Amino acid sequence: MNKSTDIIVVGGGGSGLALLYALHLQGILKDRQVLLIEAEEKNQNDRTWCFWTDESDAAWQMFSPCVSKVWSKAEGPFEGQQSMAPYQYVQIRSKDYYNFINQALENYPKFERYRGRVKKVSENDLHQVELEDGAKFSSEYVFDSRPPRLAFEDLIWQSFVGYRIKTKQRIADIHSCRLMDFEVPQEKGLQFMYWLPTSEQEALIEFTRFGKEVLSEAYSQALIEDYLKGLGIEDWEIVEKEIDKIPMTKGLSASSRYYSQDEFHIAIGARAGAIKASSGFAFKYFVEHAWKIALALKKQKPIPSLYHPQRFQIYDELLMRLITEKESLIKGIFERLFKRHPLPRIFRFLDEESRFDEEFQIMYSMPWLPFFWSIKESLVDRFKKIFGT
Repeated sequence: MNKSTDIIVVGGGGSGLALLYALHLQGILKDRQVLLIEAEEKNQNDRTWCFWTDESDAAWQMFSPCVSKVWSKAEGPFEGQQSMAPYQYVQIRSKDYYNFINQALENYPKFERYRGRVKKVSENDLHQVELEDGAKFSSEYVFDSRPPRLAFEDLIWQSFVGYRIKTKQRIADIHSCRLMDFEVPQEKGLQFMYWLPTSEQEALIEFTRFGKEVLSEAYSQALIEDYLKGLGIEDWEIVEKEIDKIPMTKGLSASSRYYSQDEFHIAIGARAGAIKASSGFAFKYFVEHAWKIALALKKQKPIPSLYHPQRFQIYDELLMRLITEKESLIKGIFERLFKRHPLPRIFRFLDEESRFDEEFQIMYSMPWLPFFWSIKESLVDRFKKIFGT
């Protein structure tokens, strides 16, 4: 099969579907022939996305109908329970997300799907996508969400083991969640627990590690069982499992804010640097990128990259070095961050939306010696790359 179309989206996961939904909202699917290439049928709950929002971001404005749970209060590495206002923490289950977007796409006669795996994308007058089954498609634009190659020196993993559980005991406060609870053993990286009650007898509990080594389920399950006992929950069963790993690296960060006028093979999702290097957060970044791409196509403007401002790339680099090389210190650094600053300020900082004065307050409150060490090591690395010594 050889066929031409206007736009090809490779991959029907989170970022690919976000782009298609943004094209729907901008009216682009009415006029352009768009092809989605995806190897698997996306109709199962294969992941859960959680994020904080003040309802001004694209993620909330586009996908609030998919939100299945909202938490207004949080506990964590700070004293007591805190309100997150004007933010709230929300959950989107992927099955709801897939169904919501697929329903919006089903009535477009120019929109097509093809089930298959991409072998390669060739750069010709029109970009040609060749599939493993021999089919070939040509297009003006190819938006590519395939997993990136990960040959980066700074690569670490956010690995996690998550259980959606059902309990026989009543969960006392279903409006409060626990974020980044570091009161767990700290081995081979930074480790923490999330506790997200979704009803009086159901919750999502997730054990996470930032580090070079990936968590095993056997190791994680034992710690999850102990943690639940500490919450007074001993009679429970696993309803769903989510076990995965997310790459954290600065190597995928875009070097400029826009693609050049002659670039039409555009990375999206993790491939484009949607995963924030120091935190592993991705959902809000790839949704915002999708919205900006759709706007650019509608207005015939340059296609934006998923650019992270330079100062935040520096912050990420310093913190990632501490995570990998100063394991004994990193828990205390994160605890100090949460204890000395209000949650809204931290959320803005992690979303790369903070003002410089807020960033100065955060940096000033951190222990200086570890960060001076990290700055020195970063400068040494740059010197070696420039002079080859």
